[in-house]
Amino acid sequence: MRATPLGRIAALAGMMAVPALLQAQSAIDPSVAPRAAAMSRQGQRSEAADMLGRYLATAPYDAAAWLALGQLYLEASREWHLRHHDGEPSGGVLLDFAGAALDQALELPNDSGPLLRVAVEVDRAAAFLERAGWIRLQAEYALPDEVALPGYVLEFGRNLIASCPVGGVLVTGTDLETTAVWGAALTDRVRGDLMLVDLSRWDDGRYREAISEALGTSEKLSPPAALGRVGATRPVCLGPGSIVELSPELAFRALRLVRVVGPPAPESPEPLRVTALISVDLGRPGAVSGEVVELYRAAARYNPLLCSGLLLPLDTRSREACGR
Repeated sequence: MRATPLGRIAALAGMMAVPALLQAQSAIDPSVAPRAAAMSRQGQRSEAADMLGRYLATAPYDAAAWLALGQLYLEASREWHLRHHDGEPSGGVLLDFAGAALDQALELPNDSGPLLRVAVEVDRAAAFLERAGWIRLQAEYALPDEVALPGYVLEFGRNLIASCPVGGVLVTGTDLETTAVWGAALTDRVRGDLMLVDLSRWDDGRYREAISEALGTSEKLSPPAALGRVGATRPVCLGPGSIVELSPELAFRALRLVRVVGPPAPESPEPLRVTALISVDLGRPGAVSGEVVELYRAAARYNPLLCSGLLLPLDTRSREACGR
């Protein structure tokens, strides 16, 4: 297998970071992380990682730069899966680099570091699913004790899980929504009746094969066709961030935070809460909490009852989420 430029850079950065702690420290340059992000958006990921590796060798306490580097490795790992699992280093090694870099970013006064750190473990879970299947994933995989979602993101994930009826298939959309749901499921180890589907991975043949086997469908089906077939026998729940378009012949109903298609099934008795979101909204709102509010807002567009119920305690956020 061929070695990618990012792989060589990752190895170099890993070797340089530890001895750098013993060297004279350079002043932190707050422009480095934004420059790396801009380079990555322009398709210069290898160059961005090279710049970050050289910079962190002399400024190892720049948590924002570690965050940017960890995000680059996470994106590279996902691309490795979409490249038919081809190239060196492997997706698993790139996830190891991502986790190590993001561990250095956890001191940042925002929630991006912890969120991305859990996203690394969610990607590990997806790789485990590809190798071992859904049943073993449910039985054996859990988040490491030292890795945790921000409280209000965990709360959102739990709310989505509780919104899906017993025996359902919960389909997530945005990265945040997927990380929240999978992070909550792998933290709490409950709702063994529920199956989680991340459609952003559908183009990964091994993931699609494992999910199709668990769903009892063919891997040759498109997501709408596969989920439509599953909806004939069990509830299919679309998270508020999901954009998959199922057949217009299927009758959706709004249930809590999700849209459901399929036969009736018992609902979860777990109550929905926004206690943690209220707390962060009053004390330290940020970009991640704003995205969570947007997801609640998307759910309220399908289910206006949320505006006079679950979202009412958010006060000004409630008015925003409900379009008032």
